[in-house]
Amino acid sequence: MRNQLRPLIAAALAMLFPGLGHLVLRRWGRALLWHLTIVAGGVALFAFYDVTVEGSITAPAEAAEAAASLPTDVTVSIVLLYGLSAIDAYVVGRADAAARERTDATVEAIRRRAAGADEAEGADGDDTGGPPSPVTAVTGSDAEPMEVECPHCGKETDADLDFCHWCTEPLPWADEK
Repeated sequence: MRNQLRPLIAAALAMLFPGLGHLVLRRWGRALLWHLTIVAGGVALFAFYDVTVEGSITAPAEAAEAAASLPTDVTVSIVLLYGLSAIDAYVVGRADAAARERTDATVEAIRRRAAGADEAEGADGDDTGGPPSPVTAVTGSDAEPMEVECPHCGKETDADLDFCHWCTEPLPWADEK
């Protein structure tokens, strides 16, 4: 449920403040890029249309009057940039949630396979010294790929791949897909 709400929260925060939605998604570069794009775009549009904003925080009536006198082209352009930022935050959030679900499913399949192999080994009573279990360590937080040990060469490889990038042998869970 939390993964499904993150894209919506990121989009809403991106509309509130430029780049804030991307910060929630831990996309630092994108957050900075969107913030600078919207701020620089606003400054450039204000300079291009020679708009002077008068008023102060202490006089909200004057500030509202100054905001109402902005040219339509400036207002529409800034709102469009905010909208594109929010759409990008939503799309990135959905992609992150989908990747997290795929990773969780892969880990669960690996754990089930390892548990099944351990049960079969315990039932036979003999340890034939077959290939090692593909699950060695699940590392990292949500943003990092999970590392598993290749049963063929023994080197660590990415769990999202269907083959070992070291020895190019297919990994055991590749045929499930």
